[in-house]
Amino acid sequence: MTIRKKTKPFTESKTHPFYYFLVWFLMFNLIIFSGFVMVDQGYGEKVLNADRSYISFLIAAIFLGSSIYCAIHIFKSCQYLIRAEMLIQSVKEKGTNTAHTQKRDLSEQRSLVDDFITELAATYKTQENDKSNNGINQANYIFEIYVDELRSPSEILGFIIDVLIRLGLIGTIIGFILMLQSFVSGPSPSAENIQELLITMSSGMGTALYTTFAGLIASTLLGVQQILLNKNVEKIIASLIRLSDKKFLISFTSTDQTEDILADDIQHVKV
Repeated sequence: MTIRKKTKPFTESKTHPFYYFLVWFLMFNLIIFSGFVMVDQGYGEKVLNADRSYISFLIAAIFLGSSIYCAIHIFKSCQYLIRAEMLIQSVKEKGTNTAHTQKRDLSEQRSLVDDFITELAATYKTQENDKSNNGINQANYIFEIYVDELRSPSEILGFIIDVLIRLGLIGTIIGFILMLQSFVSGPSPSAENIQELLITMSSGMGTALYTTFAGLIASTLLGVQQILLNKNVEKIIASLIRLSDKKFLISFTSTDQTEDILADDIQHVKV
């Protein structure tokens, strides 16, 4: 007598399509809430009085603008990922209803993923499928173009992070310059005016410390947002690798409905 153990079929756990955008939204709300608390407790006024260079407020403005920029591209990348997964799933199902749905989606909803498939299918349909005139693999060339386009927002964020750190260092230098000016322009240190001299030096020290602190905090928080964007972009690139397979394109364009749409787009690309 044998005992057979029933096992449940393995199902791949998938995260929410807009998971990284929701994480960004939660993080950004916590940052805004913390900012309101600091202003309510009077720290905003202290920074305004201490930072004579106003670089801390410039850093805060750049950080907020860059965060919105990152949110826009995270949201777009989520849409691209959903579109890519829909196309991959449609080939797996290979149903007539799905083919009709993909025809409607291709005609009404254009995205970076659809443009990628269109250009790649056009390359495979030319007479010189494998190599272009200059000897470069045209399919890989198209793939690299779209990968660079997906990664360009993250590269811009990396540059902004570097700018925030440099602004903090510039504020530090300005603070030390203000401290040295207090020795040059002020009276000679003595037992009578030592307190006045320390008060004058504290303004430069406040500029140096607050700008450095603002630059480090803003660059770190923006770096976390850049990681969220990179995570989503890498998922899209993995989907594009699957979509770039020649067998996939043959399966996807095998129906007359989708082939007509891609044929019209291919002629448009050639023109």
